[in-house]
Amino acid sequence: MVLSSAADDLPAKVVRLLRWTGKRAGVDLELHEAATYEELANDVKKGRVDVAWLPPIVRVRLGAHVVALGSILRDGRMTYETALIVRSDSKAKTIGQLRKARAGWVDRWSAAGFVLPRINLALFGIDPRTFFRSETFYGSHRAVVAALLEGACDVVGTYAQADGKGRVKGGAWSEIEGAEVRVIATFGAIPPDVIGARADLAEPERAALRDAFRAAGADAEGKRLLRAVFGGETFVEDMSSSYESLARALDMASARGLFD
Repeated sequence: MVLSSAADDLPAKVVRLLRWTGKRAGVDLELHEAATYEELANDVKKGRVDVAWLPPIVRVRLGAHVVALGSILRDGRMTYETALIVRSDSKAKTIGQLRKARAGWVDRWSAAGFVLPRINLALFGIDPRTFFRSETFYGSHRAVVAALLEGACDVVGTYAQADGKGRVKGGAWSEIEGAEVRVIATFGAIPPDVIGARADLAEPERAALRDAFRAAGADAEGKRLLRAVFGGETFVEDMSSSYESLARALDMASARGLFD
């Protein structure tokens, strides 16, 4: 199984989950980490891995190369938010006051950590290619928030979690003890990450893996392992329609050169 970069202790948690699901699926699952989201996509496309934890943009760009097994919902929510955040002591209160700030991003293929903030800035009439003084990629949500807290950048894009009324109640910064940040803006809902298998993996193996993750969502130990890795324990199988609007937005923004 492939995963993108994340918290320092995540690989060990993933290995425990892989042992649990692999035993129930009757297959041996080994962990492989990808340095970037694009590398993650290439690992799947070229058949170097069989099953992967795919962020939304990676899922969209892989298209028919991958079959979604399902998604793990965080706190039972079907979506999460993308947000621009600053340190709590920042003088910036609005998006306009971020002009010529040093921006920190997760990855060029990260929905919450680059793609959606860039698309939405353009919708506000801001050209994200010239708005910031500098732009730096840090590889993971935890790393980009840490860079913000250390003063290496002035504003970062990351994911956030909202309650039923749309109020932000946490995000990537919640994983860092003592992190004091302020949300400048949120840009709406993003579909969840996907556990996907390469399309040419034999159907019996895909079915066995899907059944194993389904079983994890119904078992006390399985739920504990899912929550440790994904931050949630509800396994939902058919989320394909929720990615259609994301794919359209990505195509339009790419055509406008917003990621050049």
